[in-house]
Amino acid sequence: MSAKPTMHMFSSSESIAIEQHSATPSVSRTTRGTANVEGRLTSPVARVPESTASAGGITIKGHTIKTFAYTTDAAVIRNTNADAILAVYPFTGEPVITQALLIVAQQPVFVGVGGGTTTGTRVVELAMVAEMQGAAGVVINSPAPAETVEAAMNSIDIPVIATVTADDEITEEKILAGAAIINVAAGANTTSVVTGIRAHHPEIPILASCGSTDINIASTLEAGADALTWTPPSAQLLQTQMMARYRGETPEG
Repeated sequence: MSAKPTMHMFSSSESIAIEQHSATPSVSRTTRGTANVEGRLTSPVARVPESTASAGGITIKGHTIKTFAYTTDAAVIRNTNADAILAVYPFTGEPVITQALLIVAQQPVFVGVGGGTTTGTRVVELAMVAEMQGAAGVVINSPAPAETVEAAMNSIDIPVIATVTADDEITEEKILAGAAIINVAAGANTTSVVTGIRAHHPEIPILASCGSTDINIASTLEAGADALTWTPPSAQLLQTQMMARYRGETPEG
């Protein structure tokens, strides 16, 4: 009885390997020498602007984070290339929501634990549960007093991010209470608030919203932000644009 031929999954021919990689769109190398590997079905629509790469970043437990995607959309979270997720939402914090986001995310998740509608002991309890679930950090909303920030810092070992909207005494108190990172979310005044905080606190890590244009991103970094909060397009908007293309229409915007 003759032996069956051996099946080889991979070819040992170098020339064939080079040809295969050169012809595959998902494998490439940039002029800087960075090798890129993409899935054949990968979508680039939820990618952070390239200009965010100039951020210095905030190093947390050995990992440097330059961009935080501000979203709770599971589909967007799964497809964005942001370094981390800033999952803050306008509802009472629930561990089941945190768990769902942690399941789909491929990067560290910093989850909101209240501080606005949700206050007091519940904020600290949610922070403790989030740490046990595997969150990389927690975010406390701007209305929360410095005492809440301090209580959370004393209860968990992951970073507490305190959101602020102005460079004032309240922000100063939150810094003195031990907030690990200050998240500036001051709308059109974000750049000036970052400048003010950086002037008298050169040591504090600052995360700030940056808009979507290269000009706004550069301004936010020049003001002193270490890392950037970027809001990706919603899945609904992306789906609308996709359907317009399918119908042969020109998508709005």
